[in-house]
Amino acid sequence: MVNWKEIAKFASGVTAWEAIVHGSLWVSGTTLTIFGITLTETLNMTQTIIPAIVSVVLAYYAWFKK
Repeated sequence: MVNWKEIAKFASGVTAWEAIVHGSLWVSGTTLTIFGITLTETLNMTQTIIPAIVSVVLAYYAWFKK
């Protein structure tokens, strides 16, 4: 049987990590080109805010929702 709350806990950590990495790139103003995609400040801002929101929602589901 799949325990969806445990999967949500793991996914929450992954998305929080993504938000932290892109947040540090955003704050430092670093731009990278990976596989032909340039990570600009705008993209890093978006990749900071959206995963942070998703992480909070997943954490709420995993730990507080009954």
